[in-house]
Amino acid sequence: MINSIIQHELRQVILSRKSWFCFALLQTILGCIFNWLVSKYLQNLTMLDGKYGVTEEIIHPYYAWFCLLVLLFVPMITTQSICGEKVNKTLVNYRIAPISAAQFMLGKFLAINVILSVMLITISLAPLSIMLSAKLDWGQFLTSILGAYLLLNAAFAIGLACSTFMNNIARSNIVIFFILLMFVLFEWAAEYAGSHAIFLQSFGLLVPLKSFLAGIINVKHTAYYLTIILSFICLAAWRYNKGVDDV
Repeated sequence: MINSIIQHELRQVILSRKSWFCFALLQTILGCIFNWLVSKYLQNLTMLDGKYGVTEEIIHPYYAWFCLLVLLFVPMITTQSICGEKVNKTLVNYRIAPISAAQFMLGKFLAINVILSVMLITISLAPLSIMLSAKLDWGQFLTSILGAYLLLNAAFAIGLACSTFMNNIARSNIVIFFILLMFVLFEWAAEYAGSHAIFLQSFGLLVPLKSFLAGIINVKHTAYYLTIILSFICLAAWRYNKGVDDV
């Protein structure tokens, strides 16, 4: 049944013009950003004097921009996945099917995971082109991909959980956007938290990403993302199982 849900979700994405438009828009923006980063690196090459490599100057900010851009699409994707089913009155089809709440949410999440993986593969083709003229730091390159993958999976898990509590598409988009913004701004708010700064900063969604982009795999940061993913998927499954006002 999980495979059926994944196939159904992917079929909807493939047949949707909105999905292709958003994907093309993302690729276009990232292409412009990559071109700007390469041009900036070449212009400043003499000033850098080998202090920083091409991976640090181009790959690092490139994947940071990718994460920020995809975060803007998270509310739309996750809202359509759950809240959209409620609005269209199609969620009842899953309720009468022999599938548990955990399987249903896992299927939805894995479908989004496949889409994210495809996006990561396609946007990683541009950085690989650097190999034609420069040496790429494979360790930092791969950890950047891993960091982006974990961060966005955590964001999608948060979005799915929030979407299960909503019955209005516009309201769901707004709520998910502000909750993600809250997680992002924890790092900024920590500057004014005094003695509680370290505790508050540890909840920042973008804080662990920095170590991954720098080529460092931190067990604590990896565990943070995995905990968010597991916790919010469980919350989403609990809410779906409760089934209040879903159909």
